[in-house]
Amino acid sequence: MNRYLISPKQHIPIDRLSYNKLTRSLLAICVFRHFAYITSIDALMIKLEHITQTYVGNDGKVFEALKDVSISVRPGEIFGIIGRSGAGKSTLVRCINLLNRPTRGSVIVDGQDLTKLSDTDLRNVRRSIGMIFQHFNLLSSRTVYDNIALPLELVGTPKDTIRSKIEPLIHLVGLDAHVDKYPSQLSGGQKQRVGIARALANDPKVLLSDEATSALDPETTIATLQLLKRINAELGVTIVMITHEMNVVKQICNRVAVMNLGEVVEEGDVIDIFAQPKTETTRALIGQVMDRDLPQSIIDTVKRARAKEGHDNVHLLHLSFIGSEVAEPVISTASREFNINFSILRGTVDDLQGRTLGTLTLLVTAPVAVYQEAVKYIRERGVLVEEIPNV
Repeated sequence: MNRYLISPKQHIPIDRLSYNKLTRSLLAICVFRHFAYITSIDALMIKLEHITQTYVGNDGKVFEALKDVSISVRPGEIFGIIGRSGAGKSTLVRCINLLNRPTRGSVIVDGQDLTKLSDTDLRNVRRSIGMIFQHFNLLSSRTVYDNIALPLELVGTPKDTIRSKIEPLIHLVGLDAHVDKYPSQLSGGQKQRVGIARALANDPKVLLSDEATSALDPETTIATLQLLKRINAELGVTIVMITHEMNVVKQICNRVAVMNLGEVVEEGDVIDIFAQPKTETTRALIGQVMDRDLPQSIIDTVKRARAKEGHDNVHLLHLSFIGSEVAEPVISTASREFNINFSILRGTVDDLQGRTLGTLTLLVTAPVAVYQEAVKYIRERGVLVEEIPNV
């Protein structure tokens, strides 16, 4: 039997030995690519292990700003850290480049434990970690070009090299028409674009954004987030976003850690956190963009139904559908299957990082046994089900 190289239609026969060698080579390539893929998934750009930050006040009392915090950030992702004021998020992000040296714990960036480096080595590593500040931190006496060039000037980079690096960055952030202007001549959004370009001047692997949009108006915030998303996609820079706004997380982040009083209380993919928040802190933050609290009108509807049908026969459910599940007729199928009625009290559909998240609040009238079978049926089809008691 003849073996053919590439395609039988080309009629290039090869002998059995050559065929076997080719097969083994292709198998080796597939195995290599498989393990390379697994390695890239398992690799981490940032790993914070058991970070604790304590301060001693004038009265001698010890205050814990961070309490045994551990976070992992993958290469090339946009990772959000969100919390209310005083949660410890800005203290934590400054531990990543060791502007804050933690009292205890390890800070590993791109495979190096920064807490064990000499001052000289730490300065070199910091060049690969850019930072964007809330209030821009631009020098008023320097133009747009000169502000962006400053990090390169400080390390003695030749002028020709500086120009070859700065001009593409100015174009990337859309400041070509403002290159010779001073900060006083710029809008808030333009100033932040200068700050972003400056943070990119040293070709960083990591970009830390500390409340970079909190001083901007909503329209400028959207434009700035779109720019950061583009930078992430085109340059492959890992971005850590510090924010107190869940809408920022919703628009740009792949994963998020929720902080409260110096601790990480929840961490995961953004769509999973939105679909099924586990803590009161997370639910309150999500309430900024997706109202999960029941209005009084729905509570009154549930009470009237229970007064009529009996308390045990009226149930309240919150359902979350992710991705393709949104298009599946799960509820109508369950209604027919179990011969029970579902009343839709409210519903939403949102887009999170290209994936659809749908939510429904349902009033279900059915005997307990039938209701439990229906809930089991819905869960088995991949829908997240939260039963709401005590309404």
